[in-house]
Amino acid sequence: MEKLLKWSLENSNDASAAENTRQKAPDAEVLAQLFGQPDDAALMKEAMNVILDPAVDIETKETAFDNLEMLVENLDNANNLEPLNLWAPLIEQLINPSPILRKYACWVIGTAVQNNPKSQAALLMYPHAIPNLLNIARSDVSKEARLKAMYCLSSAIRNHPAGYESFKNAEGWKALVQVIKSEAEHRISQESIAESERHLYESDADIRRRSIFLLAGIMATEPLQDKIDILRSLSGVPSLLELLHIENSSSAIEKVVQILLAVAKSEAGFLPEEKEDIKKGLERSKKEGLLDVEETESENKELLSEWRQLEELVQ
Repeated sequence: MEKLLKWSLENSNDASAAENTRQKAPDAEVLAQLFGQPDDAALMKEAMNVILDPAVDIETKETAFDNLEMLVENLDNANNLEPLNLWAPLIEQLINPSPILRKYACWVIGTAVQNNPKSQAALLMYPHAIPNLLNIARSDVSKEARLKAMYCLSSAIRNHPAGYESFKNAEGWKALVQVIKSEAEHRISQESIAESERHLYESDADIRRRSIFLLAGIMATEPLQDKIDILRSLSGVPSLLELLHIENSSSAIEKVVQILLAVAKSEAGFLPEEKEDIKKGLERSKKEGLLDVEETESENKELLSEWRQLEELVQ
């Protein structure tokens, strides 16, 4: 009340006061507390209490998760998850029996850590967080949960070396390549896959494309050779080549071109048969309009340059 009174007096309509520099209005949180409204920290804790309450129905928990996600869009609120002791219960929702709540947990975590080194580091204080996210991304029964897990993983490791190491140590590469190669394997030999494992190979195209974007982000950072070696050891390159022949998303094809260019520039490069496969795939993508590589028409000069580099390297 003292702060508010001081501000009111100093910002009166007095002419002399108008000529002076006025103080800023009281902090929004101070006003909220003064008039009995909860601040963001209280709202975050309240949302988590609703999420954790076994007596509350799923629809109400969804609303609470929505509110929490909007709150952590604010950087300060996201960084406040740790002092409020909200990270642990939030991460526990990744193994909630409800796929809807698993999806929302991925969404909130992904928003909190996006472009936020402090929250990225806080997430890694919980060793089971990245493995649980990978489990969801690879094989959750909910397509929406898988998509949000991919979004979350991308946010967690982008421009964050420690996050990438955690991803790598949790066999993130294996999970990522498994998703990317799933459609090719599914088309080639569905009968050879055990019935109990078939759901792992029936990846939705959106999920596969999100995986391609995640891989492209990983391959865009140094050091690169170790990542290429891992990709080859997991037979990921043949699956990327296959995507040039089956993928129908222009944005995904662009990312595949970027990844293949990184491999082409590496020490090992491509085998002769791989080069032929790339040539055919690039031609197909160009013919079907998935690669806009006409210099007079292309709006994406970077893609034009990458495509030409790759084409030269496989000649």
